[in-house]
Amino acid sequence: MKKMLTAVLLVWGLAVDVGAQVADFTPPTPLIGALLHNDAAEARRLLERGADPNEGRIIGFAPIVLAIQRQNLDLLRLMIAKGADLNVRDRSGSTALMWAAANEFGSATVVEEVLRLGGDPLTLNNVGESALDWALRRGNTAAVAALRRAGATDALRVRASVEKALALLQRSGAQFTRTSTCYSCHHVSLPQMALGIARSRGVQVDEIAAHEQVESTIGLLEKVADEAVVNRDRIPDAPTTVSYGLLGLAAAQYPADEVTRAMTQVVGAWQSDDGAFHAVPPIRPPLESNDITSTALSLRAIQLYGVQPEESVARAAAWLRTATPRSTEERAMQLLGLVWGRASADDIRASADALVAMQREDGGWAQLPALETDAYATGQALVALQTAGRSVSSLEFERGKAFLLRTQFPDGSWLVRTRTYPVQPPKDTGFPHGKHQWISAAGTSWAAMALALTMPEAPRAGASH
Repeated sequence: MKKMLTAVLLVWGLAVDVGAQVADFTPPTPLIGALLHNDAAEARRLLERGADPNEGRIIGFAPIVLAIQRQNLDLLRLMIAKGADLNVRDRSGSTALMWAAANEFGSATVVEEVLRLGGDPLTLNNVGESALDWALRRGNTAAVAALRRAGATDALRVRASVEKALALLQRSGAQFTRTSTCYSCHHVSLPQMALGIARSRGVQVDEIAAHEQVESTIGLLEKVADEAVVNRDRIPDAPTTVSYGLLGLAAAQYPADEVTRAMTQVVGAWQSDDGAFHAVPPIRPPLESNDITSTALSLRAIQLYGVQPEESVARAAAWLRTATPRSTEERAMQLLGLVWGRASADDIRASADALVAMQREDGGWAQLPALETDAYATGQALVALQTAGRSVSSLEFERGKAFLLRTQFPDGSWLVRTRTYPVQPPKDTGFPHGKHQWISAAGTSWAAMALALTMPEAPRAGASH
């Protein structure tokens, strides 16, 4: 019995052992007692007879917070009329508006009333959270919309999210490079793409580490460039691996040189008569799993670093236009390829609409219909939509952003579960999530890109003001 009592008390934070003093939950005032027991009629009677709506606290909560937690609009109004302090904070520094926003079903009724009465949507508690942060834990709800209309913003949270993700990716990428003899889409190229967007939004990154990754990639490609130009199979799955490498280098603003020109020759040698760049068999989904991805990436790599790439790009774009996507990866990559290949506005719009239609109720996307929503599919879809011209303030983007902010781990990562096959021996890169770390790094990169795109672009050096 003592063990059971100890467990219950620990859950409530009331005691650390059975010999400790049990907290006394006796209401300090009759009004607090009525509010605790949800006796609205008694609470109204007490207030009408002169009960002080600011008297007493229980576990740090003032009476008005108890009424708000019950989502009792009439009682809230009466307490305010009787002089209740709307700006009172609990012992965590959280406000009445935060508790209004915390209701499980995202109702905006009490939130809007607290805002109307003067609640400040920009106030932060002791750990830097706002009412919007609390509301977003329930999804992109009516409460979230009400707070945004009142001027609430998640800009600081987005920046902090991106900074944490990039710091983790850069540390992990460096470790991957030290323990591997190859460059990596998931630990090098995709993080480089995320870093490129973040820089354009004024986010500070470790430029020394970034430069080392560029030098490492170029060094590895340079070693095999001559052989690969002669033998297109010298580098495995060049339409995906080499193309991702070139996109990462471009994001790092690496200038065209003999190595990049050689690599575009290698990629170009994989183009088929129908315009597609066919991937190797799909043994490493989602990164190396389909012809739409390899064609879109190859199109872009040749466009960025190739010599007279127009004919190759046009054939690849024509093939993408008629391809039939089956997964979110294929749908997002098709959209990216159509934009890069300068397809018609109608084709791009139709492709973007089809991608939006795949968004789930929780605001995110799943890689496959039978899988859970994750950061890889969500971040990738949002990046593709923004590239296609969809506003980052659109409903689909706000819902996707809310999903990403809600599901990020405190260490800056997102968990994405692997479904690939054991082709390569696992290497610990210091990225979280064990056997899922490689695809989680890729997913974290896509998520960081999507969130960074919601930030305003930083002024360019030398730009007039």
